[in-house]
Amino acid sequence: MIERAFAKRDEYLRDRFASIGEAESFYTKVAGVTFERRQEMLAGVREGVELTLVRQPDNPHDPNAIALFCGHLQIGYVSRGIARHLAPRIDAGVRYSARIASLTGGAPDGSGGRRSRGANIYVERDPGATLSARAQTREFAEWDGDVDRIRYALIGEHQPHDAQRAVLERVERGENTLAVLGTGRGKSFCFQFPAATRALAGAGKTLAIYPLRALANDQHDALLRKLDPLGLRIFRANGSIGAEERRELFEALRTGAWDLVLATPEFLSFHREAFNGPSAPRLVVVDEAHHLAESTHRPSYVNLAATIAALGNPQVLALTATARQSAFTTMVEQLRIASWVIDPTVRENLSVVDARGTRDKGEYLRALFAGEAKGIVYCNSRSEVTKVAVGLRKALGNVVMFYHAGMPAQERAETEALFRSGALRVVVATSAFGEGIDLPDVRHVVLYHLNFDFTEFNQQAGRAGRDGLPASIHLLFGEADRRINDYLIDLDAPTLATLRSIYRGLRSLARDGTLRGGNADLAEKLDVERVRDRTIAAALRMFSESGLIELGEDDDGRFVRLREVPERIDLAQNERFAEGEATREAFARFCALALTASPEDLERIVNRPIYPSGVPLRR
Repeated sequence: MIERAFAKRDEYLRDRFASIGEAESFYTKVAGVTFERRQEMLAGVREGVELTLVRQPDNPHDPNAIALFCGHLQIGYVSRGIARHLAPRIDAGVRYSARIASLTGGAPDGSGGRRSRGANIYVERDPGATLSARAQTREFAEWDGDVDRIRYALIGEHQPHDAQRAVLERVERGENTLAVLGTGRGKSFCFQFPAATRALAGAGKTLAIYPLRALANDQHDALLRKLDPLGLRIFRANGSIGAEERRELFEALRTGAWDLVLATPEFLSFHREAFNGPSAPRLVVVDEAHHLAESTHRPSYVNLAATIAALGNPQVLALTATARQSAFTTMVEQLRIASWVIDPTVRENLSVVDARGTRDKGEYLRALFAGEAKGIVYCNSRSEVTKVAVGLRKALGNVVMFYHAGMPAQERAETEALFRSGALRVVVATSAFGEGIDLPDVRHVVLYHLNFDFTEFNQQAGRAGRDGLPASIHLLFGEADRRINDYLIDLDAPTLATLRSIYRGLRSLARDGTLRGGNADLAEKLDVERVRDRTIAAALRMFSESGLIELGEDDDGRFVRLREVPERIDLAQNERFAEGEATREAFARFCALALTASPEDLERIVNRPIYPSGVPLRR
């Protein structure tokens, strides 16, 4: 497997469909529509028509072929690039459905003929587990009350420790509860377990609030893997989700067909009314709850207590590892906390090794892993993960593997299994590795690049030494990483100045108020500093949501149509923009400490909770 993966490493970086097998749904064009009289067949097809996907393993042109049928008529194929990833999953029993999303062509081409007809389709993975189906069905009668199934799905063979049990007892009694647990002590289990048991028993919905959308997205992916097989309907709610996922989310909120929503405070602030009526939550979880005291510059946190109260005063569970006296008081007062559990456990087995600013990071890694110890090296991008892994493998051989979301799911699962068994000793990974995976015997965690916020830093560092034996966190990041991260944040979260430059550029390029082309084309034409295709995608979404533009597709492809707006639009009043500003601010705060604090101070952040003196550990 390792030989095969390294042979395909560049393919994983180039292949834009590499992770499409993990996508719950996607849009694509039908291939092969100009052959075998399929143009005539398309003339009789209408938008919204359901299609059937049929595997054709004996196809002489492509053993991965997936044909698309409308009734008994074949209208074409799934494109070859997508089919090579979906075919093995279909052969393994995964089901897909599709429908016609839009039809193109058929109009006169200006030379006496007609444009070729085409079809865009919407494909969904496993109708029984997609967002749509999970939003429509729930058979509570199937729940047999076996809570051990939920516990096993969340933490495997382990049992909750004493502090976790104390939190669960208070939540079960219906009390507003504050849990102060250090990194790696299982704060998430304290809300995931009651959220799942209540949902499966038909006893209410849970709304979990995260300070940053990246944190919510990581948790969403981990929970889908653990709880989706049990039937939980889990959604994420933030400005980064695509149009179809957003549509599904709001349909679920309209009907109340959801169990757990992971949201940012900005999303909740802009869409509070969506969580009333059939979507009123019974339990609200405030993760990283110290932000109530530390993020008073964010209106969504200033108003969070009132927002929660407006949802019908649901029960509240606040989670944090950082509760200094002022933050503790703020959380207790604003969230009307009736009881709390403080876990004073210090993970004495962890130590921070200060290697910040190391010039030759490759040599450092080679020396560190020359022995037999297991470790994880965290990098900030897929390309860097691949580059570092290739270099380290040259020195250490096939005990090194890379891991990122562009890899097929099977190879990621094999990597996890080989690392757990000890066949692999070093995994070079993005933050995708470790979330929701129990890895007890990691002796070294290396932070190769600068993290984006304190929570990510704590999560990655806290994956060392879960078995209680000595383990080290190595800081290899430096000042140069700040500029890289600033650039990456700007790509996905354009500032107001950048948004204004993009909008002015679009207006200057538009002919009759309309532009054509993809995001990369528009970025090249605009030639604005720090603007790439990702920046254009984010900007266009914000412009569309604010009513500045209309996005669509016709026979000539994607168009951007500028609207005449009678009054000034405040782009800051947009959830995606507000979340981006929160990401930028969180990184600035993290940098101020991570690049200058002593290793002893950083070690204290990782290995122990912060709580006020003179306060009883439990109430």
